[in-house]
Amino acid sequence: MPLVTSSSAAISRGARNVSSGDQLPASRRAPVVERPVLFGLLDGGLDTRVTAVIAPAGSGKTFLVRSWLDTRGLAGRGAWVSVERGEGDPQRFWSALVNEVSRAAVPGARVEEIAPAPGFNAGGMIERFLAELASLREGLVIVIDDLHEIKSAEILSQLGYFLDHVSSRVHVTLVSRHDPQLGLHRRRLEGDLTEVRADHLRFTIGESSELLAAAGITLSQDGLSLLHSRTEGWVAGLRLAALSMAAHRDPERFVAEFSGSERTVAEYLIAEVLDSLSPDIRRLLLRTSILDRVNGALGDLLTGDSGTERHLSALAETGGFVIPLDARGEWFRFHHLFADLLAAELRHSEAEAVPSLHLAAARWHADHGHILEAVGHALAADDPDLVASLLVEHYFSLMLDGRQATARALVDSAARRRASPELAVVLAADELIDGCLDQAAAQLALAARHAGEVPEDRRQRFEMMLYVTRLSLARRVGDLQSVLAATQPAAPFPELPSIEDISLQTDVRALMLMNLGIVEVWSGRGEEGERHLIAAGDIARQIGRPYLQASCQAHRAQAISWRSFPLARPVAEEALAVAAKYGLRGDPVSGTALVVLGSCMVASGQLGGAAEAFRLADEALRPDLEPAIGFKLHFAHGIINLVNANYPEAIESFLEAERLGKSLVTSSPLALHARCAMLYAAVLGGDNIFVRAALEELTEAERSTGEVREVVAARLLAEGDAHAALAALEPTVAERTKVHHGLVLIRSLLLDAKARYMINDDAAARSAVERALDLAETDELVLPFLWVGSSELLERHHRYQTAHGAFLNVLRDALSGRGLASGRRPAGSPLVDLSDTELRVLRYLPTNLTTAGIASQISVSVNTVKTHMRSIYMKLGAHSRAQAVEYARDLGLAGHTAR
Repeated sequence: MPLVTSSSAAISRGARNVSSGDQLPASRRAPVVERPVLFGLLDGGLDTRVTAVIAPAGSGKTFLVRSWLDTRGLAGRGAWVSVERGEGDPQRFWSALVNEVSRAAVPGARVEEIAPAPGFNAGGMIERFLAELASLREGLVIVIDDLHEIKSAEILSQLGYFLDHVSSRVHVTLVSRHDPQLGLHRRRLEGDLTEVRADHLRFTIGESSELLAAAGITLSQDGLSLLHSRTEGWVAGLRLAALSMAAHRDPERFVAEFSGSERTVAEYLIAEVLDSLSPDIRRLLLRTSILDRVNGALGDLLTGDSGTERHLSALAETGGFVIPLDARGEWFRFHHLFADLLAAELRHSEAEAVPSLHLAAARWHADHGHILEAVGHALAADDPDLVASLLVEHYFSLMLDGRQATARALVDSAARRRASPELAVVLAADELIDGCLDQAAAQLALAARHAGEVPEDRRQRFEMMLYVTRLSLARRVGDLQSVLAATQPAAPFPELPSIEDISLQTDVRALMLMNLGIVEVWSGRGEEGERHLIAAGDIARQIGRPYLQASCQAHRAQAISWRSFPLARPVAEEALAVAAKYGLRGDPVSGTALVVLGSCMVASGQLGGAAEAFRLADEALRPDLEPAIGFKLHFAHGIINLVNANYPEAIESFLEAERLGKSLVTSSPLALHARCAMLYAAVLGGDNIFVRAALEELTEAERSTGEVREVVAARLLAEGDAHAALAALEPTVAERTKVHHGLVLIRSLLLDAKARYMINDDAAARSAVERALDLAETDELVLPFLWVGSSELLERHHRYQTAHGAFLNVLRDALSGRGLASGRRPAGSPLVDLSDTELRVLRYLPTNLTTAGIASQISVSVNTVKTHMRSIYMKLGAHSRAQAVEYARDLGLAGHTAR
């Protein structure tokens, strides 16, 4: 009995341009023969983790799996992803998979969609995806179709890891033309693999007869046997034969001639199918075979005729070689085998027309915003000017769309054919994303030297891209002043238009303002930098660019933190909230916000929460690519080690911060701050001889700074010379020496108080402490008191009347380890977001229960508990059960139970 395939909401959408979740109309569905044995095999596969449907092209793999999902009612809780042809882009592949799963209607699923972003942390994303899938309460079926199209060993390795660690509630069906390099042999030995192979998919004589009958074709038993023997039950061959016989006067004669052909089955049948079609349909199929997808307007353009959509709709109804891609029937594609055969025939019959067809397709796609397709066709048409123009105009948008890897392949292909300044600036931007700063600088220099070769009508866009890329490079190498002094493009973008008029140009404008703002912030122009970051963030929000929005917020928080940690903290938390909402938790943009948030926590004495923030930032950031924010991260690690009296570790962190500070091209005070912190840690560690020698190496200007005077005073106090210490501190406490941050003045006042108590000048000591409290309480700055080790000072001060009694108690608790220094905070912070089930598992981790015992208590499988434990460790930054319990207690999570 003929069975109609269907595609429900979760299944019909895929990676390949399927835009609607509605079911396809019945008239557009291709009938297949009911195959209960194969359905039973697929049913049994749900008891294993993986089903592999592996057979040559045209074997009916996709039809089989789609119809099985629909018949069994699994489509509504499944996700279907069709791999792009020649897939080599990990971000595109995983984004398609994660986003399809996020839209599947599965109870308990908390899978976040991934927003496009430059760069891609595949490892972190996969771990989050695994943790999210572990929260499922019901089963989920994931189908990865056309797996053979993956050409990246990196993607296959990542997918293998995913299959090894995914929740037992998830079943993955792989559809491929050949065996993928995924270690399926191990699963076969473990009994965790169901296989459907070519032999299973071959039609029997009876099924062949049923298929022909459904197409209205009747053959004699001999004719049927001949046809089945020639095709060997190959589904595509039988379908092509059915199409040919439908237009043939004598089907029996057709079979006899076909069975005696020396040509391959496919070659013979495609020729027969084309010969049976009218000239206009034949021309349509051949000329549109150069396309990955086609709609009515594009088909009409390439054929010079009308009626493409009507013809394709009719062909889609008659067989499985023309496939509708949306519920409205606007877009279609050819079965890959059919497309390859048509393209070969086009090269044979109209070779001279192929370049012009590609050029027409390139221009049409460009006009309609399909840039990657436009570039691909421009390359096929061998039009380097069009390629360069498209890439310069749209590269930043492609980057923000997460299509860097795909675009890079096109750029490399174009650059191999002909070098140009426009391609050089695109390559520079691409090298920057990959962290290859020297190569980026070389490409920028090349582009600048040959800028005069760029045609006048493309010059403005080229200059803008050159300027934005220079800003981005300056940000990474610290060559800040030179780029700020450089001339901006002669014709900057106009003011932001209304939302209805926003074009791709706003991507470039947002990037320009963001990078300019970041450079200004790190150059000491905080007010200008904040203004530009706010403007860029507003554009990003209007045009739907969460990556830029979160990045602007994170760097704005950094700017604010230099004047107020309490004001900076909510801005950093907002950046993290945006990143979390759009699946960017493991992205460098989150790393920047985490560094700022952790710094705010350190300042207020929340060391446990800060340490967690910095651990997560370590996973998200590559400090060598962002030396300024990398400096801040290593400096913060040093602070935590210092206040915890881990002086060797503190010195190591401060030395790494100093190295990053020195890596900045422009002379920066950051390296000196790190050196002073390192020397202060050495003083506390008792190495005064080293500190004295290191101080002598500094310049006179450096020795006059408040930070260096603080180190000198600490060394002198350690040696018992209070008077000399007071002399060293006097310019700072008298505010005659400018300090980098108010923290330095507070610390200097506390050292001043220590020195004065040493010489029995108690009144002056109390005055210094009171002044330090005045400065610290407004922003609740606990860190300076931890840095200096002020327990004795505060105990003395507590005996006297003070205007800061409540804050003094907070400080005393922090110094004794009872208060904020423990890092305790309520659940639901942007740093740790445990699911209900994870909180239930966490409740049992401090007990002596085994994993099996915990599973019994919460009525789940042992594997599920293990998956949740792995997720808990990842979120807490722990490496063992005991460490997870310790960190959870620090964060105030250990007492939570499932809600």
